[in-house]
Order: sequence, then C-alpha cells, then structure tokens
Amino acid sequence: MESKFLDGVKKVVGTPFRLLDDLGRQAEFYGKSIAWTPKAVKSYKGEQVRLIAEVGMSTGALAVIGGSSIITLFITLFAGVTGGLQSFSALKDLQLEALGGFTSAIINPRLLVPIVAGAALAATVGSGFTAQLGAMRVAEEIDALEVIGVRSLPYLVTTRLVAGMITIIPIFAMSMVGAWFGWKITQVDFFGLSAGTYNHYLDTFLQWQDIAFSFAQALGVAVVVILIHTYYGYTASGGPAGVGQAVGKAVRTSLIAVLAMELVISMALYTNSDVFRISG
Repeated sequence: MESKFLDGVKKVVGTPFRLLDDLGRQAEFYGKSIAWTPKAVKSYKGEQVRLIAEVGMSTGALAVIGGSSIITLFITLFAGVTGGLQSFSALKDLQLEALGGFTSAIINPRLLVPIVAGAALAATVGSGFTAQLGAMRVAEEIDALEVIGVRSLPYLVTTRLVAGMITIIPIFAMSMVGAWFGWKITQVDFFGLSAGTYNHYLDTFLQWQDIAFSFAQALGVAVVVILIHTYYGYTASGGPAGVGQAVGKAVRTSLIAVLAMELVISMALYTNSDVFRISG
C-alpha cells in the first residue's frame, strides 16, 4: 500500500518535469528543422517538387476535387455563411444592418480566415504528414535512411515545411475568397441587404494592411501546424496503434497552438487599432 502511494506521489511530482523535458525535445526538433532549410532546398529539389504537388493537390481521391486548396475553400465558405448569419442578426438588433460589409472587412481577414485555414490545414495536410512519417518510423524506414547516409530530418521534415510555406499561398487565397463569398451571399442574397451598400462598407473598411497581416498569420500558422505534426510523426512508436495515437495528439496540439498563436498575434497587431466607432 505504501509503495503504491509513493509511486503515485512520484508520478504527480514528476509530471511537470516530464512535460518540460518533452517541450525541450520539441524545441530542439523545431530549431533543427528550420535550420536545415537551405540544405533541403538545395539538395532535395525533386522531393521538394513532389511534396509541393502533394500538399497543393493531395493524392488519390482528394486530387479529383482539387486537393487542400479546394477543401479549405469550402470550409471557409461555410464558415463565412455562419459568420454572415450571426453578424447580420446582431446588427439587426441594433438596426445597423447596413454595416454588413464592414463586419466582413474586419472579421474575415483579422480572425476567421487565419483560424479556419489553420484548422483545415491541421485536419488535411498536417494529419497526413503525421501518418506518413509515423508509418515510416514504425517500419524503420527513417532508420534505413540514416544508415545509407541520408539525413532524415532535412529530407523528411524540412522539405515538408518548405512545401507547406509555398502552398499556403493558394490555400490562403482560396480561404479569403470563400469567406468573403459566403459572407456576402448570406447577407445580400438571403437577407436582402443592398449589394451596393454592402460593397460600399466593404471597400471603405477593407485595408491592404489587414490582408498582409492575415497572410502573415496564415504563414505562421502553417509553420506551427507542420512542425507539430511532423514532430509527432517523426517520433511515433508502438506500431500502427502508436501512429494513430500520434495523429490524435498532433491534431489536438496543433489546434490549441493555432488558437493560442492567433490570440497573441491579434493582440499584438490590433490592440491599438481604431478604425471604427459607433457613437450616439
């Protein structure tokens, strides 16, 4: 009985140290992956091109519908429909329905698109990376690469990181288009808001700085998501069941990281923003 109690105490006391140890290993992995970028771009051009095509257009059945970009387009489209519905209802209570274009100009680039695109990236590209690397790890293919003199980290991880940074451009563009289109058709076509009024407020309050900041956020989210998913895939163990567990951990961790990162970035960029006031 006493030994079980001591084991429980040791487990509780040791949990923070194990967490710190894991965070240290992750930080080391992320640093090395980023540092290998010049090597990966220079030495693995063929693999880089293949991964860019795979990330952008996916493989198998997903390639038929256009891959990750089209999937993200539909996800942000329905997110835009939901946002347009909620914002119009809130504005209607204040008798400010005419400001529907303003809500689209502010909410879509600053909040909705980076978060939804990050979640979509984690669910499609990220989980695929974890499964691929996890399967290679449990099949000892990564060890085989090291044996034949190929550095597995730049070849398997950094190339995927670079591919994600490149393909985030069309993914972000599709996300922005989907969100704006879904927002507009909800308020203009479903609720009958004047298209001219909607476009007027959208054009008035949409700033190019918001688009640039939104893309920077999306790029940062892509880096975070891919690094987290490749880490869990690269360090997977325990056979096929372990790979499945690694995918689940990676998705949960990346979603938390995306929201935390968006909170920090949004507070840093927009805390002192003052582009609109309602006064009576």
